Amino acid sequence: MILSDLSIKRPIMMTMILVVFLLFGGLAYFGLNLELFPDISLPAITVQTVYAGAGPREIETQITKPIEDAVSSISNIDYMRSYSMEGVSIVTILFTLDKDEDVANQEVKDKVDAILNDLPADADRPIIQKMDPMNRPVVEVVLSGNLSPTELWDLADKTLKNRLSQVDGVASIEITGGQEREIRIEMDNRTVFQNSVSLVRLSQVLASQNLDMPAGSFKRESQDISVRLKGEFADLNALEALEIPTAAGNKRLADIATVIDTGADVSERTSFFDNQTQTGSDNVVVLGVMKTDDGNTVEIAHRIHNQLPEMQELLPAQASLRIATDNSIFAEDTADDTISTIFLGIILTSIVLLLFLHDLRSTVIVALSMPMSILSTFLLVQLSGYTLNIMTLMGLSTSVGILVSNSVVVIENIFRYKQMGSGKTEAAAKGTSEVVAAVLAATLTNLVVFLPIANMTSIVGTFFRQFGMTVVFATVFSLLMSFTLVPMLASKILPTKLGAGGRLGQWSEKTFAWWEQAYRKTLEMFLHSKKKALAFVGFSVVLLVLSVGVAGKVGFDFMPRMDEGDIEIQVELPLGYKLDETAAVMDDIDTRLRTYEQVKYTLTTIGQINATNVGTNMAKVKVKLISAADRRETTDEMAGLFTRDFSEIPNAMIRVLAVSSVGSGESPIQLAVTGLEMDTLQAYTDKVMASIKDIPGMVGLTTGSRPGKPEIALYPDRKKLSDAGLTVYDLAMTLRSAVEGIVTTQYRDQGEEYDIRLTMPDMTMNSPENIRNLAVVGPNGIYRMEQLTDVKFIDGYSKIEHLDRTRTIFITANTATGYALGDITNAIDLRLADITFPPGYRTEWQGSVKMMNETIADMGRTFLIALILTYMLLAAILESFTQPLIILGTVPLAFIGVFGGLFLAGVSMNSISMMAIVMLLGIVVNNAILQLDYTNQLIRDENKGVTEALLEACPARLRPILMATIAIILGMMPMALGMGASGKEVRQAMGVVSIGGLIASTALALIVIPGVANLLMKRKEK
Repeated sequence: MILSDLSIKRPIMMTMILVVFLLFGGLAYFGLNLELFPDISLPAITVQTVYAGAGPREIETQITKPIEDAVSSISNIDYMRSYSMEGVSIVTILFTLDKDEDVANQEVKDKVDAILNDLPADADRPIIQKMDPMNRPVVEVVLSGNLSPTELWDLADKTLKNRLSQVDGVASIEITGGQEREIRIEMDNRTVFQNSVSLVRLSQVLASQNLDMPAGSFKRESQDISVRLKGEFADLNALEALEIPTAAGNKRLADIATVIDTGADVSERTSFFDNQTQTGSDNVVVLGVMKTDDGNTVEIAHRIHNQLPEMQELLPAQASLRIATDNSIFAEDTADDTISTIFLGIILTSIVLLLFLHDLRSTVIVALSMPMSILSTFLLVQLSGYTLNIMTLMGLSTSVGILVSNSVVVIENIFRYKQMGSGKTEAAAKGTSEVVAAVLAATLTNLVVFLPIANMTSIVGTFFRQFGMTVVFATVFSLLMSFTLVPMLASKILPTKLGAGGRLGQWSEKTFAWWEQAYRKTLEMFLHSKKKALAFVGFSVVLLVLSVGVAGKVGFDFMPRMDEGDIEIQVELPLGYKLDETAAVMDDIDTRLRTYEQVKYTLTTIGQINATNVGTNMAKVKVKLISAADRRETTDEMAGLFTRDFSEIPNAMIRVLAVSSVGSGESPIQLAVTGLEMDTLQAYTDKVMASIKDIPGMVGLTTGSRPGKPEIALYPDRKKLSDAGLTVYDLAMTLRSAVEGIVTTQYRDQGEEYDIRLTMPDMTMNSPENIRNLAVVGPNGIYRMEQLTDVKFIDGYSKIEHLDRTRTIFITANTATGYALGDITNAIDLRLADITFPPGYRTEWQGSVKMMNETIADMGRTFLIALILTYMLLAAILESFTQPLIILGTVPLAFIGVFGGLFLAGVSMNSISMMAIVMLLGIVVNNAILQLDYTNQLIRDENKGVTEALLEACPARLRPILMATIAIILGMMPMALGMGASGKEVRQAMGVVSIGGLIASTALALIVIPGVANLLMKRKEK
């Protein structure tokens, strides 16, 4: 072996080479960004269009549908989802992962720009932007104080937003709460009649009288002199003094209208309460800090913490700042806990090596290969553009035992040659070269398994890519260390004469010798009796069948939910509840929450649940629990307690959701019912709801369909309009001005702009009669609205949703504690099979369920590819078509331990568990490779028979098999035991599957593999 020989002959040169990897690996470790999860760039684009005053039906037909039709021709669209709501349209286009996000963004802009003239003239220009569904604020800063909501909002928007945006790595700031300043001009209906002042005409006058426009420049001698018209309102007095033409002559604006320096209509309120200090405020503004794609979560949070005192100095004395949410804390805790499991795994593995080798120097040789491989791995992690996150760290944690297995095989064989009388250098050279094929085969089987994991095509597969590649990097370095570091140190520091190693060494040697002898006798019994061999194989098959039965009792989930201490309480009250009435209900909920000592703080938003569920009857509470280490209850259990407590509150639909960073924060159960006509669609949605409502395990079952506000529809009489010299546009703008108000121009004060809104007082437009009597001023006279239109009441919708351009109603629910997502969805599928839908109507899973199904298919495909690649690799190395099949026989044996381990540990089958099963494929075959590779050597080099070779090779390889297996098990034991409070749920699934599969496959394969090999190889020999 060239590498081992070079290491033995040129130890200083090889040491320097290895130190280079260590040096740059260490530098890479300190240069890596620390994140909770890998940065997955999902090519998603949103198109948001504001059309103030329009109802969901008008939004759907006039804005949403034209935009959907325009962008639908863009290539690589995965799906399109839209929301048509009161005054706003939101269209979300999610592209396949191979679509470049910048290209997608530009294509959407081009398509939307092409239809701008088809959209309503008074609708705002569509805002097109990239969207990351998984992006959450790094920190949330709470601004509170004894100031008005307008003053707080000004401080947040004009002072703090700019300061926070300057922090390196910050992309944007989202402001919630407070009240934006607005100049309001109110004119009552009577004044309109008396002065024949059209609201539409008045808005034009205001806009034309508030101009600051450059006129150009001229030259005078050697100077350029600019000319500018300064016609903007200098102050509100100038606005009030503005002369307005009326039927009775010019009048000051203040004589016919009221000018109010106030705030915009408030549809949201935000409050904060610290449950530990029992302090809080009902008047706060929250600034959510969003990071850039390449921003470092932890560093951004640290910078904001450091700058908080400086930002506090910019505020008035009565205002205060504090950081409420800090997601970097959980990311740091998770990284610390994962690194702790890595170190603990290294320590446990070193202990078992000392027990087996009973020589400190040999243990040091092998143990050094672990940290050296891990530290060197960081170099390739950085060069690949990855971050230090739970996936890369879990890859290293998983690799701890795998890393040492190659070195174990090499050092054990070197020991064997030492015991046979060879010198240190000779034993190191011969011992390494003899197992090169076996070690290389074992390493390559790991690589051919993890490379397909790193190239999965689903969203979850992209999530696992950094895990797979990190294990690949670590495995490559472990191979390098086993062929360089181990033989080099063995040739230098191993004792010339092996001692007994004290009492512990003597005891362990006797124990291993007894094990080998007992194993040989057991093998003889099975290898010399065909019936006994077949009986043991049959016994293993029975165990496999029984384990499949146990697998049916293991729940199936999409992803394990991490206990981050985050709970979201979504509250929906009957339609018509005003903001104050909703606030009263939320006060009750807040009071109940304050009785829980596990609650750290609450952040309440009244007026919306999310961007697509907005209304004065809606609210949400973000609840932060104390650290998981300081409470006995999990987040899921606390969510269950809240659900039972709040069930007593009347007239409220309350959903309590344990929030995890894995996922979008939406309900895990999302079933889309799609169809053409809303009435039919609603009828079948009701039918589905009635069918599935009693399925156990679902909580908060609801639909996205809500009755909208009662609508007063005005149908214009075009003949009367023509006679009056008016148009439908005149009616629409008059109506909009009176009810919603229209922004006519901007008022500038100290360099800042504020909207000037023209409208009528709320009390004059608060009934159908007032709408009918609304004055409409035309060139031929003054009319009442009912003289020009037919006024009717119609049923409205609160929101109209589309999925792939088809009307859709979403049924959502959460999973109760102790229930698995897969079990519930299977039960729902059985109920849906009994419902016959007419043509054009169907159901379709969305959200976590859809991703779970895609992941199952992706994992199955990945497992099959890995299986084929492993077979091809083994066939090439062993030069046999049958022996790889024998080796792959260890894979079904591993399933016995996998299903049993999951059942006993109470861990669900999820994406992490499935990935661990695929990973097992590359690990469990290593023991069989060791057995058959040495058997083939004895048959080929010493001309021994199959049975004789197996009886010699298998006991000879028992020690390295046990050493490698126990090392891997102990390396993963901290993960399986769920050590560490942060992120343990993700690590535990990996550890349980790996350990269970290894124990079962190793215990059974020690007999099954030699037995099957003896039967097949003998038949071939004949």
